[in-house]
Amino acid sequence: MTTEFYVVRHQGAWRIRVNGKHHGDYESRLLAINAAVTEAQAAGPGAKVFSTGIVSQYSDEWPSKYSTKSP
Repeated sequence: MTTEFYVVRHQGAWRIRVNGKHHGDYESRLLAINAAVTEAQAAGPGAKVFSTGIVSQYSDEWPSKYSTKSP
């Protein structure tokens, strides 16, 4: 199963959401993305990181090199 990490703005802070639960409290989106990538690397093959953009759409920030994406 692929683990997906979402960087979101939640209750006034940037947080990481994984499996429906928020954690962390980051001052910037970039700091939260970096932390999510570190967690994704530790989670193993297939982990992915997404973040919300200006228009509340998710951007693929970091796909594992073992991603299951088709070319």
